[in-house]
Amino acid sequence: MDNNESKSERFVRLAEPRVNRACKAISMIGHLAASSYEYTEKQVEAMFGAMQEELNTQKRKFTKVTDRKFRF
Repeated sequence: MDNNESKSERFVRLAEPRVNRACKAISMIGHLAASSYEYTEKQVEAMFGAMQEELNTQKRKFTKVTDRKFRF
């Protein structure tokens, strides 16, 4: 790690390989659609639901909330 590396540069350096690994893993899940496997629509919905829920959870972490006070 370069001590002169900015926070933005560090973000890019770390995010790129992590996103690429995540995309590769998702691509591998797609291979389960091959005719060598048997699955139900319910299983597929559960699988994609779990992935979408995790994506939504992580995406929320990038939303800057400045005011958390209760209001009507």
